[in-house]
Amino acid sequence: MKIIAHRGNKRHAPENTMAAFRSASMYPVDGIEFDLQFTKDKIPVVIHDSTIDRTTNGRGAVSSYTLSELQQFDAGVLFDETFFGERIPTFSEVLTWASHETFQLHVELKKQTTQENDFVKRCIEEIIEYDLLDRAVISSFYHPYLVEVKKLCPDLHTAFLTKVPILRAIKYAKKIEAEAIHIRHSYHAMRYYRRWAKKGLTVRAYNVHTIKEAFRCAARNVDAIITNDPKTMTDTFKKKQE
Repeated sequence: MKIIAHRGNKRHAPENTMAAFRSASMYPVDGIEFDLQFTKDKIPVVIHDSTIDRTTNGRGAVSSYTLSELQQFDAGVLFDETFFGERIPTFSEVLTWASHETFQLHVELKKQTTQENDFVKRCIEEIIEYDLLDRAVISSFYHPYLVEVKKLCPDLHTAFLTKVPILRAIKYAKKIEAEAIHIRHSYHAMRYYRRWAKKGLTVRAYNVHTIKEAFRCAARNVDAIITNDPKTMTDTFKKKQE
C-alpha cells in the first residue's frame, strides 16, 4: 500500500509549504498531496483555504491578492517561530522542486469562489511545462473540474474526492472518466473499498490517522492512504514490504 503525505509533513511543518514538502520527502513516501488556489493575477498557488487567515499572518481571500502581494505574508510563523519567513509557494515552485524527485504529485483543485475559466487550464499547462503528466493526479471535490481536465488533457489521471460513499461509484467514475476515488476513511466507507478495487477503481483513503486504520485499509485493497503522519506510516509499511 502506498503512502501519500497530506499537505506535506503537516504534523511537523506548516502545511502546504516547501518546508512541509521537503520534510515529507525525507521519508520513503510514494506521493505528496497539496491544494491549489488562484491569485488575482491568475497564478496557481499552494494553499488549502480560500482565505489566508488560518495559515498566514494576513487576512482576506487568496483571489483578492496578486502573487507579489501574497508573498508578503508569512505562512510559517503561526505554526512555529522556527518557520518564520516561509511563504505560500507557487505551483511552479513546487513543480520545479518535484521534477528532481520521483514520487507522485496529488494535486487538489479547490473550487474557486468566483467564476474563473482559466484555473484548470493554467494548472494543466504548468504540469505539461514541467513534463510531469505521468506523475500527477488531479483531484477535486468539484467534479466538473475533473471533466474539464479530461477534455483538455485526456492522459492526465484524475480522482474524484468525496466525504461519503457515492451511489454507483464505478458507473459514476466511468461517466466522468476518473481513474480513482479519494474518500474520507470511515467504518461505513470501508465496506466498499474491496468491491471498488476489484472492479478496477483505484481507491485512496484520506483521514487515516492510526496504524490500525491503515492496516484495515491495506486488507481491503486500498491503493494508498493520504496521511498526516508519513513517518509513522512509512516506518510501518515500507519496512513490512521489505
